Amino acid sequence: MSLRLRLALFIALAISLALLLQGFLGYASFERLQMGNLERELDTYLGRIALQLEGRRGPPRLFRRERDDDESRASGLMPLDHLRDGALLAPLPNPTPAGSIAHARLVREGEVLREWGRFPTEVPLSDNLEARLEQNWLYKSLRLGPNLYLQGALEASQVRASLAGYRQTVLFTALVVALLGAWVAWLVSGPALRPLRHLQEAARRVADSGDLSLRVPAEGSGELFHLSQTFNQMLERLAAFRQREAEFTRNAAHELRTPLTALRLQLDTQQQGLASPEETLAVVREEVERMSRLSESLLTLAREGRGQKVGLDLAQLAREAASRAGVPYRGPETLKLSGDPFLLAQALENLLNNAQKYAPKAAVQVELEATPDQAFAILRVRDEGPGMLPEVTKRATEPFYRAPGVRVPGHGLGLSVVAQVARAHQGRLVLLPNQPQGLQAELWIRLTEG
Repeated sequence: MSLRLRLALFIALAISLALLLQGFLGYASFERLQMGNLERELDTYLGRIALQLEGRRGPPRLFRRERDDDESRASGLMPLDHLRDGALLAPLPNPTPAGSIAHARLVREGEVLREWGRFPTEVPLSDNLEARLEQNWLYKSLRLGPNLYLQGALEASQVRASLAGYRQTVLFTALVVALLGAWVAWLVSGPALRPLRHLQEAARRVADSGDLSLRVPAEGSGELFHLSQTFNQMLERLAAFRQREAEFTRNAAHELRTPLTALRLQLDTQQQGLASPEETLAVVREEVERMSRLSESLLTLAREGRGQKVGLDLAQLAREAASRAGVPYRGPETLKLSGDPFLLAQALENLLNNAQKYAPKAAVQVELEATPDQAFAILRVRDEGPGMLPEVTKRATEPFYRAPGVRVPGHGLGLSVVAQVARAHQGRLVLLPNQPQGLQAELWIRLTEG
């Protein structure tokens, strides 16, 4: 089901529910009004008949009749005792309300003494004072004395027909308006969803062709406009990522091909008798170690520095690395944190190798300290070599980057790996000039979770 059709159906459903709710409330009010009017007519009708029975004129005294009975009992006289007289059974006119059909009957102890009109057979004998509806008749009783009551019935077919017509009108109106709303929503949603269709088409073309240069027209407003912009930004980032990946792969292949070429040349030389087995073995061992370091660096970059963090003593790790490199260490005796010991050792080894390669015979020192807020630990390698130019510092962490004019052997992944390890520990790599000369590389490692 398309989003356009779903939107049209949703609007139709919402309109239907709103109209049905409004119709239900209106129907309840209309029914209460109609039945109230009908009941008042029935009360008036019963009052007129009661006056006929009492043989006097005047306004109905329906609500005073029980009190009158009590007063009559107190005086020893019942106002309707004359009903026992056979002469009162003479025919009396049926005072029906204008435009209505009404019947009444006088009942004593379950026996019908008199009827006004032909009382409907579907209405049962009942002295209930509350109005009830039976098929097309509204009926209730008026108590005239002990075991004596007057029961009246008023035809309610017109009221019921009006209520049925009201219900049909509500249902028909809800259906028609809902269909009209769905049709209008279908027409309006077409232009409104045009940016979304463009986005869908662009996503499909990117999925089919893999062309990340495609862009979605930035049109519309609100969320769809921002969605188009976000989609274009995502494509730009993916294109940049693909380009970096291609460059990384190309450089990695080039770096791996260099030691392999050296191995093949050395083996050819040894096969031609131009090199001794010892010389060939030394070259092979050196190139294998070079490929091993390169593969480890590539693996670290490929897994984006993710590692398994455990509790470790960074001060002990720094002291051991400084001892292996033959440089002094300055810092605390112990500094506990959670990190990956393999990645941290590799990062520190890279910093020391860089310092010794690019600053030969210069003083190198390993330092460790914590920031004043105890949020980070700073593992610093300081050298007094030639330092690094500002433009080189900006690109020093790019994979396979080599500073112009540098002849020192290497594959250009050392600082990239250090930066990746820093990110894996929620830190960063900072390269600063050393005073009075040289370079200090700072590896910031978060101590507390932030």
